[in-house]
Amino acid sequence: MSSWSNNALISKAKSMYGQFLKPSDYEKLIKYHSVSDLVAFLKKHPHYQDILKDVSENAIHRGNLEALIKKNAFDNILKLMKSVYSKDAEYYELNIVKQENEIILSVIRTFISDEIEDNKGKIPYFFDTHSEIDIKKILKVESFEALIEALKGTPYENILVPYYTKNKDNIRYLDIEHALESYYYDQAFMRIENNYKGKLKKDLEAIFQTRIELSNIIKIYRLKKFYHSDPVTIKSVLVRKHSRINEKRIDEMIALKDPDKILGYLANSEYQLFKNDKDYVYIEYYAGQIRYDLAKKFMYFSTEVPKIYTAFITLAEIEIENITNIIEGIRYQVSEIEMKQMLIY
Repeated sequence: MSSWSNNALISKAKSMYGQFLKPSDYEKLIKYHSVSDLVAFLKKHPHYQDILKDVSENAIHRGNLEALIKKNAFDNILKLMKSVYSKDAEYYELNIVKQENEIILSVIRTFISDEIEDNKGKIPYFFDTHSEIDIKKILKVESFEALIEALKGTPYENILVPYYTKNKDNIRYLDIEHALESYYYDQAFMRIENNYKGKLKKDLEAIFQTRIELSNIIKIYRLKKFYHSDPVTIKSVLVRKHSRINEKRIDEMIALKDPDKILGYLANSEYQLFKNDKDYVYIEYYAGQIRYDLAKKFMYFSTEVPKIYTAFITLAEIEIENITNIIEGIRYQVSEIEMKQMLIY
C-alpha cells in the first residue's frame, strides 16, 4: 500500500470516528424514556441521520432499529475495506467472517426460542453481496438441517455438521458458538501471519490475544455465577489456542469460590494498566472498557493502517453495544444510574 493510500485510509477512519457518539450524547440518551425519543435524537445526529432519515420514530420496531444501527457501522467499515488495494486485503475482510458467525448464531437462536419470524428482522440482509454465504437462503431457514443445507460448500457446513440434532432442545449452542469463535480467531491469526511481520505483527496478535483473554474471563465468570457450571464444562468453551494466559492461571480463576472475585483478579492482572476511576458493577463492562481504551489508544496514536482499522471496528462494535443497551434499558425501565454503568465510553 502506498503512503498516499495509507494516509487516505487513516484520514477517512479518523474522520468517521469523529462522528461517533460522544459522552455528552450518551448523557442525553440515558434520560429518554421511549425508543421514539431515542430515534428522534439519532435522526438529527451526524452519524445516524442518513441511515435513519426515512424511518418513523413512532413506528419503527426495536429489532429493525438495531439492524439499521448495525448496517450503519458495516457501511462505514465497508468504505474502509474498499480503500484497500494492497496484497493484505484479506486481513481487512476478516470482519466479514465475524458477521457471518453472528448471522449463523442468530438463526440458531431462532430455532431454540421458537421466535423465527420475530428474530428474522435482526438478520443483516444488507450483508448479502459481501459474504460467501447466501443470506436469502438463510432467511428462509426454519430448522438446523435446513441451515446446514443452506451453508453447503462453505467452511461453516463442516463446522456445524458435528453438532447436528433433529431435536431443537438438544442443540449445543455454547459448543457451536465456541466452534465458530475458534474458526474466526484461527482466520485472524492466519491472516496476520500471512501478511505482516515484526512489531506490527506482534501488535496485531496482541489485540486479538487481549480480546480472547477478556472473552474467556467473562465466560468463566458467567458460567460460574449464573449456571454453576463444572470446570470441565467451563474449559470446553474457552478459546485457549491463541491465549497468553496459561493453564495454571485459568484453573485458578475457575477454582475461585466466589465468581465476583474474578473482577479483582482482572484488576490485579496485566490489564490493570487500563484501570480507571469508574466503579464497575459487571465484569462485562470492565472488560469492555479495557477493549475501548486499547482501541482508542491505537486510533489516536498509531500511524499503521491495520491497527487503526482494527481499532475502528472495535470502537464501532462498542457503540452498537451501547445503543443496544440503552434500547434495552428503556424497554425494561432501567434507571439512569444503572444504565450509565452499562455504557462504555
